[in-house]
Amino acid sequence: MMVPLTQLEIAGLRSRLDDALGALQELRLAEVVTVVDPGETPPDLAELIARTDAILTLGDRSATGTILSDTALRTTLDHLEPQVAKLLAEDEELRGEAEALPRSIAALDALQPLVPELGRLNDRQLANLGLASMALVLDDPDLRIVPELTRQLAELLGRGHLMVTSTTAPGSPVGCLLVLRRRDLPKVDALLGTERIVEVGVPAAYAGKSLRATVEAMRERLAVLPRERNRVRVELVATVMPATGPLRATIAVLRARVERAVAAAQADVSSRTFVLRLWVPAKQTARVEEVLADRLGSAVAVERLDTSESVGDQPVLLRNRPGWEPFQQLVGLLSWPARGDLDPTGLTALVLPIFFGVMVGDVVYGALLLAAGWWLRLHWSKRTLGEVGRVMVLGGAWTVLFGVLYGEALGSLGHRVGMPALWFYRGGPTALEPLLLFALAIGLVHVVLGLVLGVWTAARGHHRRPLASKLGTLLVLAGLFGMAGVAAAGFPAEVLTPAVAALVVGVVVACVSQGALGLLLGPLDLLGALGNVLSYLRLAAVGLASTYLAEVANQLGARGPLLLGLLVATLFHALNLALAAFSPTIQALRLHYVEFFGQFYEGGGRLFAPLGGGSVAEGPESGSVPVSSASAVNSPEPVPAGSSV
Repeated sequence: MMVPLTQLEIAGLRSRLDDALGALQELRLAEVVTVVDPGETPPDLAELIARTDAILTLGDRSATGTILSDTALRTTLDHLEPQVAKLLAEDEELRGEAEALPRSIAALDALQPLVPELGRLNDRQLANLGLASMALVLDDPDLRIVPELTRQLAELLGRGHLMVTSTTAPGSPVGCLLVLRRRDLPKVDALLGTERIVEVGVPAAYAGKSLRATVEAMRERLAVLPRERNRVRVELVATVMPATGPLRATIAVLRARVERAVAAAQADVSSRTFVLRLWVPAKQTARVEEVLADRLGSAVAVERLDTSESVGDQPVLLRNRPGWEPFQQLVGLLSWPARGDLDPTGLTALVLPIFFGVMVGDVVYGALLLAAGWWLRLHWSKRTLGEVGRVMVLGGAWTVLFGVLYGEALGSLGHRVGMPALWFYRGGPTALEPLLLFALAIGLVHVVLGLVLGVWTAARGHHRRPLASKLGTLLVLAGLFGMAGVAAAGFPAEVLTPAVAALVVGVVVACVSQGALGLLLGPLDLLGALGNVLSYLRLAAVGLASTYLAEVANQLGARGPLLLGLLVATLFHALNLALAAFSPTIQALRLHYVEFFGQFYEGGGRLFAPLGGGSVAEGPESGSVPVSSASAVNSPEPVPAGSSV
């Protein structure tokens, strides 16, 4: 249901503008009329909010505390940020080490079988022989660096070196073991520093070890890294936790100040006075006037404006049953209703679950979906998954009902064990005709309902051409229905004459409503309406696909060993259930959005967004306040379904 809104104009002393906006924030009943671009958030507040948000992402979301002044907030942030930055940098360094070590281990480990004796010699043992070894990891996915390094080492050292390379997979880092004369180490170090040789490198902590000892030390380090990262995270939480409550309370106040600053930019301000326009629910205007009078006294005056004529950029406030909220969100997914539109939330809540049940129509599938939806509602009642659960419960209930009508439980299994079909079994040889006729009947009723609503909307808005076009389409559909009934359904012959008359008159009205191009556009519109009705055959098609996939699952499950058959049948039924949860939902939304909404729904509106819609109004300079979910910085949140407004 769309709640009527009225416009108020507030005039008062400029010095009391912020007080007036604060009172409106606490009420959460008034949206400021936008007359100019609100602009950006004040830079000083934007900086404080950004810095505080960065700290709060690391803390407890449920904490409460004392509101800080701007000075105290800056002091707190200046104290916390260096400590937090240091711990975050340490955590990032440990994360990078945890990612790099497995690659280095794999590259160097592949070398050990190639040079088992050299791999066991450490740096001191090699020094006694006048030799040195270098374990390298080269980032060389295209294998261009290794030949270049080999060539340059040959030019630099001649035959006084040995290099062994290995890689675990194409594109992975290349492990290298280089053995050379100790006196040549400076030359090789200089060579490895050139731009053409890209070295991933072995950390200095492993220098001087044999190849095998290096790999073992890396593995030991990799094993302790999770404990190191956990220690850093514990320190991070301990650092942030004492300040989390005050920061959460303060950021709510900062956002409220930003909201007032943005709203104040919409006021018509002189040197001493201000004028501000508001959208307010019509039934709440007296309350808004009373609160402003009590809070500001004679410093402000409130006047109600005439909004009987069309007013540009008027928001819409929707109030529906709490159980319909997920369906209201589905309406908004397409477009919110504009002023003069109907609120289709109730019809959406009624029709979508029915369409879902018609397509799935299986007692067991419906019971599983209903149970899953109920579980989501219990465990995530105030989150998006809880809203999904509500839709699943309704869809599952209708699925069970149509499963009883079709006599289906796990497809044909219910039919085979003697479950009676109260209407007809969709997998039977004679089921196609009644199923198609049922789908067409649903389509005709749904499209006609949309056209009737379109006629009512056009008549209320005094739109003559859309009114005539939809009346003509209704007459054509009525005429075709009557003629089809006489030809195939045993309607009395007397129905034929008025049916033909309705068809002819409807075609003429539809063509005339299109103006000069009526002879071309009128028939196209009528064909489009017929196509809309035929689109509902997808209800039968999707339902038959689900039925036959369940039949395949049952037939495969009946073959072969019992356990294997049960496993195969379970997998196929799980696949069918997953498809049943998504495909019918998409098809039902498509029919509702295109075939139904297209007959009457314009959309393009925006939701009523009152001041204080999602933030805590600013109180005294200090004090304990509960912290609610924060709103957006630049705009208040729209009012959801079921609001107490």
